[in-house]
Amino acid sequence: MSDNQQIDNVTEGKPGRSNRIPLLRTGIAGFDDILGGGLPAGSLYLIQGLAGSGKTTLACQIGFTQARQGKKVLLLTLIAESHAKMLNHVSNFDFFDDSLIGSQMQMLSGYSSLASEGLRGLLRLITAELNRFRPAMLVIDGFRSVRDSGPSDLNLSEFMHSLNSLVFTMNCTTILLSPVEGNMPESENTLVDGVIELSQYEQGMQLVREIKVFKVRGADHLLGKHVFEINASGVEIFPRFEATATRAGKVPGTSGRYVSVGIPSWDKCIGGGVVSGSITCLLGSPGVGKTLMGLHFIEQGLKDGEQCLIVGFYEAPERLLAKARKAGMQMDAYMDSGQLEMIWQLPLEMLCDDLAKRMLDNIARRGVTRLLIDGVDGLRSIVVQPQRIRPFLVALTNELRALGVTSFVTEQLPYFRESRPQADPTSSQLYENVMLLEYILFGDINRRQISVMKLRENGYDGANRLMNISDAGIEIDGPAAGASGPAVNGS
Repeated sequence: MSDNQQIDNVTEGKPGRSNRIPLLRTGIAGFDDILGGGLPAGSLYLIQGLAGSGKTTLACQIGFTQARQGKKVLLLTLIAESHAKMLNHVSNFDFFDDSLIGSQMQMLSGYSSLASEGLRGLLRLITAELNRFRPAMLVIDGFRSVRDSGPSDLNLSEFMHSLNSLVFTMNCTTILLSPVEGNMPESENTLVDGVIELSQYEQGMQLVREIKVFKVRGADHLLGKHVFEINASGVEIFPRFEATATRAGKVPGTSGRYVSVGIPSWDKCIGGGVVSGSITCLLGSPGVGKTLMGLHFIEQGLKDGEQCLIVGFYEAPERLLAKARKAGMQMDAYMDSGQLEMIWQLPLEMLCDDLAKRMLDNIARRGVTRLLIDGVDGLRSIVVQPQRIRPFLVALTNELRALGVTSFVTEQLPYFRESRPQADPTSSQLYENVMLLEYILFGDINRRQISVMKLRENGYDGANRLMNISDAGIEIDGPAAGASGPAVNGS
């Protein structure tokens, strides 16, 4: 009996399938999002990536998710590694459930069949096991062994065609794991229904895991690379933020309402405040008062009963609260009540998409209307790929506008400057308002000065004004007449 006849016998009496293929939800955070909802069920997929990229962990996590839902899963290995060793590798993850092994999840080695009988023997084994166990999912680990067994291109193509027909007629979603990279014109790439690659991006001494979906037939998947991490829960994927924002296509509205920045003397200079839902950049040298001004903005929102959020990179929450207290702002009670929350993250090795997700989840969960991002340079530094910085920030600020969140962002200038800074011509994509805080020489004394570089939808006083910081916070004085220009050292 030929292999094709065997496959025909499997489908004998099988009812016809619906024209619309249902999607299999993988249960992996972020994965279903980039797949367009999940994997079209009953299809054949290739997950590839070099050793250590996370292929086996990803496949096992999907398998255990299906098994917990009462579906049967068959794990077939084509490598010499024992099943006990493989299970030991994944037993430390939260998704692992020993009670499912042997019942909902069966493990089988196809190594000897492939070695002794070649592709025909392996196909006979797979056909028999699918008939016997009737799994909803099949995972074949070590699929590169099929090509390494030395078949001709024609024989390999025939095997792939037969395997694809088999899993389709059995309605068994099948995942092949292969330790290669690149969308190569080979049978295992061209004859499967989907190709997914796990890889790594290296920047200096930092290494970031990436996933890319080359193709998934019958699904509207997100193109390009996305980052992921492997933690105690298993694989967690963070869809590239600018890609999801583009697909969502949110259009910010206009409120026409002004909100106070928390400093009455400055509100008076800028026409009553800033437009609700706008993004304001506080630009200045270290120590000039950017963070303190941002805290005034947050305190005003708290007094007005708004939910507020601070995202910081350099000063821990305790230090920010202490800084606020020294300037007469008592925020501890708001922290205790939950009206104010802080996300503090050192700008080291972390994923910008993860931070954006946590930030927006917090905003949505609590109904946040005021946000302070203290140190946008910290946000830029965690975007590992330099080419992503601009589109990432554009997507993030657009999302904040669409959510109606009025935001202040602090941005640092260097200590040493010999002239007034020029606004970045692309900053119009990020900020409606730009306020410059700088040191100036007033006689022989360094004084603080504030001015407006840009303010949309609002009339304002264009004079440079002196800014005083005391135990009562920030107060804006009259025009800085008699100043001799920016201080070259803002110490």
